[in-house]
Amino acid sequence: MPSMPMISRAQSTHDSSSSDSPTLSDSRLDSATPLPRKPIPRKGHTKSRRGCFNCKRRRIKCNERHPECNHCVKAGLQCEYPANIIQATQRSPMSPHPQEVANLRSTPGMFSMADMRLFHHFLITAYPHLPVGADKIWITVIPSFAHNYEYLIHSILALAASHLDAVSNSGVAEQAIQHRILAVKSLNEALSVPPKTRCERDARMAAALALAFQSSHLQDGMAEFLTMVRGCNLIAGDEMNADSAFSAFREDGHLQTMRSRIGTSQLHCVNQDDLDMAIMSLSAIEDLNMSAFESTYWSILVRTVNAAYSRPVETYTTFVLLYNTPSRWTHDEFQAFIDPNNTVAQILLAHFIAIQAILTPILYLERVGFQGVDAPTCVLGWIEGIYRNVPSHLRHHVEWPRQVSRYPFMRFLGQRQMDCFEEEALALGA
Repeated sequence: MPSMPMISRAQSTHDSSSSDSPTLSDSRLDSATPLPRKPIPRKGHTKSRRGCFNCKRRRIKCNERHPECNHCVKAGLQCEYPANIIQATQRSPMSPHPQEVANLRSTPGMFSMADMRLFHHFLITAYPHLPVGADKIWITVIPSFAHNYEYLIHSILALAASHLDAVSNSGVAEQAIQHRILAVKSLNEALSVPPKTRCERDARMAAALALAFQSSHLQDGMAEFLTMVRGCNLIAGDEMNADSAFSAFREDGHLQTMRSRIGTSQLHCVNQDDLDMAIMSLSAIEDLNMSAFESTYWSILVRTVNAAYSRPVETYTTFVLLYNTPSRWTHDEFQAFIDPNNTVAQILLAHFIAIQAILTPILYLERVGFQGVDAPTCVLGWIEGIYRNVPSHLRHHVEWPRQVSRYPFMRFLGQRQMDCFEEEALALGA
């Protein structure tokens, strides 16, 4: 998912997929042969979507050997593969027919074995990386009451299916959409009345977050992603109490954690050439006929880039406003902003996606200690859709974001910073 840094109360400039998250990678799979004894430099390697957990966490290419890959054998680690990937690689004669897999049930509490496998995939691999440092929320707290809320369980299964489809060839894209349709329908019905309990509020928040993360895997998911992010902010409102499962999203939690991480990390050096080009591109669109709320959004983009030259903590704090600010707009303003026919807003959103990508060295710190597995998303691909949709005489305003969308992931983070990230992640997990 894209990075979605924080869902907070609508208030000061310290108010939230990385990509989300920035899009981290859209590399394709290659089969790998066993590595020789001399280590091979990782620069330019192709990640395997079907590798073991240890290789994914260390961001090295797994040779996918079963039951233990070469890297784990050499490092003396216990090699473990995601259960669904093992099933896809070594299908049992008892595996259900694809037609049975696609046969979903909309009745609460009635789910197939295929759904149960998706639920398991969510718990061990596919849950969101937010709130920062709070994996336990997704693997223990939310599952404990998910079965009580149809919209929540379908949201979880929808995200799990999209994630699994992105990291394997399991062919569950249709399941992902079917679960999403059921989740959105049920969630909309629930939101027509206020929540009666804290647990119900948390269920709604969890569902909206899961659907937002799933949107990042959809080729045409930008408007739905922004809508779900706005929904998260509206659900949180001013009542994000300390007893909420998502209290970590409060300003005194999330931002404080990130400020501490950024302040003590070596991983916040953004490529200055990228920042220079971002400023040039933003300056070129300043004279477009913007509405008041679009002009506000543009100014936050500019402030974010300017801060990124030397003030990483301020950069993150300001960047979060790009997620929070649209939730304060009126319904009509927000709908105008996500309207694909609103050329100015589409150009602004293309810049938002590109800036999110070049800020990867900062935003990636949200994932330090994250035990799930990041999956390729479609977020950078949304820029190409914007480019095609913008009138030809204005397409030059999308050229820089389009260029960024074609960068390899290492262009954003760099090998040295990737090595530092691995060291910090291992230190945190020790």
